[in-house]
Amino acid sequence: MERTADGCKSGPRVCWKPTEKGHPCCRTAQTVGKALALLVTVLLVPFLVSCSSTSQKQNSEIDLHVQKPEDVTRLKNTETALTVTPEKAALHPEYQTIERIAVPYIPEYRIGPSDVVEIVYHIRYDRTNEEYRLEIQDKISLHFPYHPQFSTTVLVRTDGRITVPLIGEVHAASKTPRELAALLNREYSKYINNPSITVALEEFNVKIEELKRAITTAPRGQSKIAPVTPDGRISFPIIGSLHAEGLTVDQLEKIVNDKYETQVRNLRVTLILLEIHHPKFYVVGEVSRPGAYEMTSRISLLDALALANGHKKSARLSDVVVFRNDGLERPIAFKVDLEAALKQGATHVNLPVKPADIIYVPKTRLDEFNDLVEKVFTRGLYAIAPFQSNFTVNYDIRNPSIR
Repeated sequence: MERTADGCKSGPRVCWKPTEKGHPCCRTAQTVGKALALLVTVLLVPFLVSCSSTSQKQNSEIDLHVQKPEDVTRLKNTETALTVTPEKAALHPEYQTIERIAVPYIPEYRIGPSDVVEIVYHIRYDRTNEEYRLEIQDKISLHFPYHPQFSTTVLVRTDGRITVPLIGEVHAASKTPRELAALLNREYSKYINNPSITVALEEFNVKIEELKRAITTAPRGQSKIAPVTPDGRISFPIIGSLHAEGLTVDQLEKIVNDKYETQVRNLRVTLILLEIHHPKFYVVGEVSRPGAYEMTSRISLLDALALANGHKKSARLSDVVVFRNDGLERPIAFKVDLEAALKQGATHVNLPVKPADIIYVPKTRLDEFNDLVEKVFTRGLYAIAPFQSNFTVNYDIRNPSIR
């Protein structure tokens, strides 16, 4: 490649006289350098202005500073004065009174997928004044003392009826043996004199026996282990599958007992929560260990950051964003100033975390600017058109200039 008369090589214009004033290539390099310097200045000005402006500081909410032995006594006195008593509990929504003791209010646990419930069946054999009513699959005998040729044993069918000689089909389910006998005597009186029919139970409470066979196991007795399926349902003998997700144990227990009451008499069910698969929340952004975490107890936003091994130096704690959709009509997002909680002791912003919350910790503006510079210069313009140029920037917030 040969040099031309103006000091440049033929082909791509690469200057070999970088110090010659007025040279076209030098003027081009200086122009490019000034343009890039101006671009840097334009990007820096908003950042420097935001940094130089005085932010409005919140009043410190620190109650006291523990430095001397007497400060420890003051701290104990403050804690005693602020202890929530049963009388004060009514003024604090986050507390409740149980047996005249003020305890923190904890929302009742709601069943979720993969939880495991034990269903304990209690079959009552207590004496009762209520007459027994016939059920499906009960076996009864009809006795005709003066007309034994009509005596028979019948089974109550699934449609609630029985079939008897001469008369045919008769509805029997839900009737007492006495009521059924009276009905048969009326009907048979049309055909024979003085039928005097008696109704005796041969086999009854068949559903109880069926339930016993379904639930009785050697290690657990009359109980059944039932996991909550991914679609939030639990299968029960006789009454089938019921929705459980989102209900408390007491609510589900009432629904189950109401269902069984229509099918099986003298039965009571107790539900015991054996295994809990804790709901999760998520911490993302500028934390040391982003990811999903289980809520094994009540936790706050600062607790969540601690579980994520704390925040990075690049974290902007004043603008933490929480996305929430637990039991709401639509998802909501709100910002929380956790920097105030750490620096000014503003405990009111340290909100409790709810299931499925997504906590996003953004970067500081400086780190965002550094990322922008890296994308534009390190991996952007410089990668496409590398250059060398000497220039200086004299920065005055009132009068920026470039040389």
